[in-house]
Amino acid sequence: MLKYHSHFCAIIPGHINWVLHALLQKTYTVSILEKKRAENNGQMPKYYVEGSHEAIIDKDVFLKVQAEMAKRANLVPQGKKRVYTSKYALSGMVFCGHCEDIYRRVYWNNRGKKKFVWRCVSRVLKKSSGIDCPARTVEEEVLHNAVVTAVNDAFAKKNTVIPILKQNIEAVINDDLEEKIRVIDKRLADLQIELIGVSGDELAVERLGTEIVELREERQEILTAAAERKDLQLRMQELIDFLDEQQAEITEYSETLTRRLVEKITILDDKIVVTLKSGMEMEVTA
Repeated sequence: MLKYHSHFCAIIPGHINWVLHALLQKTYTVSILEKKRAENNGQMPKYYVEGSHEAIIDKDVFLKVQAEMAKRANLVPQGKKRVYTSKYALSGMVFCGHCEDIYRRVYWNNRGKKKFVWRCVSRVLKKSSGIDCPARTVEEEVLHNAVVTAVNDAFAKKNTVIPILKQNIEAVINDDLEEKIRVIDKRLADLQIELIGVSGDELAVERLGTEIVELREERQEILTAAAERKDLQLRMQELIDFLDEQQAEITEYSETLTRRLVEKITILDDKIVVTLKSGMEMEVTA
């Protein structure tokens, strides 16, 4: 007597019920008395099941995680490996305008003058990176002042900025990603039925299984894109909320406010470009 075994492959939330999918009978029981199992390499049919049970995380949490993963994966381009840290608000947020590497916070003792500065990692590690980047060193206070200036510039222009942000939010909401997910889910459901019908035909199972895998990968890409759009929508709304509730210009740097509003800072030779999370770029001479 053979016993079926369920093996859950991955969490793949759907657009309606956010359920878990599973590949059944990846292993099978060789001997019930000895309780031995073996990997199923074609001895028994495998079944791919859509919507086997409810997922353990909800849609909003999943989308936020996907957005954060995409952000961290694209932290530094050109294949450079950098350790992600969130110790300081500016960590992983300050980029070099020359080599596009990140800036790192460094405690600098220059001729007896001790202070915190931010330096391009490629320049700091030039012996190992092989890049002699000419990027300048920036004092931490200069960076803090640039953030304050950029936020205050946005506040000064809020009567123009807020309507534009609201239009952008509407544009982000009105997309066709949900419809694409529905089409893929319908095809996956059809493939599930086909797979059960050809369970004894290994070639057919392989062909259908390949299509299922490809569709799942396409689905994941769409979910990631949806997560990024949702994240952008939330970031734009957060800037709107800040501009609405703020009564006056800010007077000092805040780690909390920086995490809330700032997406990226680019260090150039004669200026600093502060990109807010809404996508707005503010140039500061510094």
